[in-house]
Amino acid sequence: MRIQLNKFKKILLSIIGIIALGFGPTIGAVYAEEGYYGVSMSPLNQKIILNAGEKYTGSFTITNPKNNIADYKYKVSVEPFYVDDDYRIYYETTENYNQIVNWTTTDIKSGNLALGDSQKISFTIDVPKDAPAGGQYVAIKVGSALDANTKVDSGNSVGLNVDQSVGMAQIIYAEIAGTTKRSGEIISTNMPGFLFSGEITGESTIKNTGNTHGTAKYTLQVYPLFSGEEVYTNEEDPDTKTILPDRVLTNKTSWKETPGVGIFNVVYTVEFEGMTTQVTKLVVKCPLWLLLVIIIVIVAIAIALVVRIRVVKKYRTTEG
Repeated sequence: MRIQLNKFKKILLSIIGIIALGFGPTIGAVYAEEGYYGVSMSPLNQKIILNAGEKYTGSFTITNPKNNIADYKYKVSVEPFYVDDDYRIYYETTENYNQIVNWTTTDIKSGNLALGDSQKISFTIDVPKDAPAGGQYVAIKVGSALDANTKVDSGNSVGLNVDQSVGMAQIIYAEIAGTTKRSGEIISTNMPGFLFSGEITGESTIKNTGNTHGTAKYTLQVYPLFSGEEVYTNEEDPDTKTILPDRVLTNKTSWKETPGVGIFNVVYTVEFEGMTTQVTKLVVKCPLWLLLVIIIVIVAIAIALVVRIRVVKKYRTTEG
């Protein structure tokens, strides 16, 4: 019996060793961007507070990166911005929240940007005196001024059609001061307790029930089973999402470098407009093949012990 127990201990130590490998370093890949036909934009969006009767001027910068394939001929347009029920962006008018489109103008309508050059584009929002309080949303789009299917070539670069060009949009999240309603509902928060594969992920669904946009903040903290030291946290740079009024957003926050095997204590926190929901859960990450191996080993040990006990009993009965 002592021999069998020693073998059992060795097998358990081996299993623990396999699990420990899951805490080892991960290998990452770096991908280089190839040249394209389009511009980059800084910043990508702006959040501003406006007053009725105010004239506001802002700006952003577009750049034609040096690794592009050619000069970029562009046009600028002012369009409504909103999202559908699945939170996909669309540029169509929503009566309550896109009146700002009629108040917004830009100083540049079109232009040509040489490789490596940048251009500042200014915009003015002339808010009427009777503007309603709450959120207003507009997109200032910068896209190709060439006709569709025009082929753009530069030196030995592969030609691209204009319809493959990279367009950008400056999103303006404006709030008209006044009687604004900031409210929402954290509909659900959940996190799987067992994973065969993939990343440790917290998922939350939030509904904005106010009349202006709000910011949701998602934080994930991960600790090893028997340690209070974090192996991962995004507390210093939490995942944030802007949720527009009358819209529901489902968001996932993940630990991208989750090891292949491990047992963790995970804390998932969601904050929105003064509300906070927190989920704390023990999460086990174990590939299916390893789980099957562990089950087979345990069953084999159990059978071996039963057989051993029967043999010992039979031996003692015979000796007696």
